[in-house]
Amino acid sequence: MQLQGLQERARNSLYFILGCFVFCFFCVIVQAVRLQIVHVDELARLGSQSTVRRYSLGSIRGDIFDRNGTKLATSVAVDSVFVDRRSLADVGDAFVRLWTALDMDYEDVASWMENLRQSADLKRHLSPAEAEAVRALGIKGVGLRKEYRRDYPNGSLAAHFLGFVAKDGYGLEGLELALNDMLTTAPDSVRVRRDGHGQIIMDRPEQILDQPQGASVVLTLDSRIQNIAEKAISRAVVERGAKSGMAMVVRPRTGEILASAVYPTFDPNRYSESEMADRRNKVLTDPLEPGSTFKVFTVAAALEDRLVTPDSVFFCENGVYQIDASNVIRDTGSYGDLTVSQIVQKSSNIGASKIGERLAAQRLHGYLAKFGFGQKTGLSFPAGESAGRLRPPNKWVVVDAANIAFGQGLSVTALQLIMAVSSLSNDGILMRPHLVSRIVDARGEVIDSRPPQIVRRAVSPLVARQVMAMMRMAVEKGGTGYRAEVPGYPVSGKTGTAQKVSDGDKGYSSGKYVASFVGVAPYDNPELCVLVILDEPWPAYYGGEVAAPVFREIMGQALPLLDVPAHDNDAPPAWPSLDDQDPSIPGLLTAARPYQLRVALPKGDQGDGPIPSYGGPAGGELVFDRPEPLVAQGVAPVDQGDGPGLMPDLAGLSKREVFELLAPYGLQVEYHGSGLAAEQEPLMGSNVARGQTARVRFGTRGR
Repeated sequence: MQLQGLQERARNSLYFILGCFVFCFFCVIVQAVRLQIVHVDELARLGSQSTVRRYSLGSIRGDIFDRNGTKLATSVAVDSVFVDRRSLADVGDAFVRLWTALDMDYEDVASWMENLRQSADLKRHLSPAEAEAVRALGIKGVGLRKEYRRDYPNGSLAAHFLGFVAKDGYGLEGLELALNDMLTTAPDSVRVRRDGHGQIIMDRPEQILDQPQGASVVLTLDSRIQNIAEKAISRAVVERGAKSGMAMVVRPRTGEILASAVYPTFDPNRYSESEMADRRNKVLTDPLEPGSTFKVFTVAAALEDRLVTPDSVFFCENGVYQIDASNVIRDTGSYGDLTVSQIVQKSSNIGASKIGERLAAQRLHGYLAKFGFGQKTGLSFPAGESAGRLRPPNKWVVVDAANIAFGQGLSVTALQLIMAVSSLSNDGILMRPHLVSRIVDARGEVIDSRPPQIVRRAVSPLVARQVMAMMRMAVEKGGTGYRAEVPGYPVSGKTGTAQKVSDGDKGYSSGKYVASFVGVAPYDNPELCVLVILDEPWPAYYGGEVAAPVFREIMGQALPLLDVPAHDNDAPPAWPSLDDQDPSIPGLLTAARPYQLRVALPKGDQGDGPIPSYGGPAGGELVFDRPEPLVAQGVAPVDQGDGPGLMPDLAGLSKREVFELLAPYGLQVEYHGSGLAAEQEPLMGSNVARGQTARVRFGTRGR
């Protein structure tokens, strides 16, 4: 009986165990059905959430190239380290190990780890050594992600125009800021998986590289000439004990900026280590009194209005000219009688001031405005350009015309000055400065092309060439700029030495000067215009002494790079004929019909002797026959039949000049407002035919 009872209990236990096994097996089957069939989609979603993430690729910023294809700014792939606190097994251990792997301060890492709540980047843009060290740690919850860092392979080269980019990829200064929307594109993302340590697992090795790329920009800058200019101006600032310096190189016929150097400079790869003042693009932002370089525009204005000729004589008061009881103008030499040409050659302040008096405020101001002073040049990129300071003529006092005539009492930017001088070497045509040549998308297709643009005619070709001849005299023996002469490339230029305005804009500082030289070469066929400015050089401070040699260095190296042939400096100038200009060369075409120019002569004896070409009593009005205005090639008027022609640029012209310029076109002109031409329809370069209506609005041009 006892044995039978034991067997019964054993059998019951077996049945119980079997039942439990069957029940458990049934539960497993039910759970498997639930997981694999009933809730499969929900479980897959939850699993994906734990292992699969949307990874932001961002976008690759477009490159910036110089005119020859040299890369000035690009984007390179780098690693950044992130930490997911929720996945860390030991926060303290992770902190110590990360601190040893990264080039970071102990306190910075400790503070960051203490404040970390979920997931964030600990350090961005790691060096290759740091990235390898973090990868070797193998800490769960610590991972690396790829992103792109802006790189400037040439360091500080052209830094002031290029600008720089923040770590988030947004442009902060210069072209990087001005063209940010073109250089970038909308960011993208991909689905990625993470392993147990939080490391990203890519389905394809190249997946991280499949990022959208912004457009690239091609500039007019020439990195070779930029390098020459930067080396020359930095050496001059150091050797001459100057506070700072600037150098620009421009092509007069097109307005293309080939180089723009500012010293002190900075490295955009490490922009945060530089002073804010060193990052300012002073050729655009810092107006200065131009000094004697300005005399050429005063002379051009007087020649254009036929108030003087190159041979007109002025008595230069033996070096001291008492304008009134409180204003005295001095020359560096005791000059007596000087012709207008000699006034430029010797850089006589007194001679220039007397020419300014003959012009008077309204006329002088009008011509300076035509040369672009007192207004922005129209350089599209980057932002921050100053208009300088040229007060309206109704606010000039009696001595202002005399002072402004030799570059005192107004301020200009380096860009304004070099573009204005370039217009004199371009037969009087003022070009808009040209920096961005074209913009190319990621497929290599040009999406925006920016050809050279004409702003206006400042003076006639004859006057422009007369002034250029005077500037040539200023560089030859006996001139103030003889140190600027370049062997094989005859130079036409002008020196400048301006006393700096005192703090508070009252009076002038003692012993503080701005020295400058601006010129073109070759004189007979100008290829380049170069401007050099040194701020507060000491002890030598005259432009002819400290700035002219820098000009010679830059021009002497740049012209051979552009394959400009050298020739005898003593050869007579061989300007191309105005009537026989080669139509394949950017320049000028002439129209046949003459028109009359009325010139109001000043009353009283405001000069020294009669005006040689015209004579007659002072005061009154004389009428001269003059060739019809020359029109820039490519916008020639309709002169035969009713066929289409191209509309010229009227911006900045007076009503008289607009009607004179449009007369040969046979257009019906409607106009509104007063002042200078601000808007026009049709736009410059549009096809027009005789009888078509042209509408012009005069007033303040908004730019």
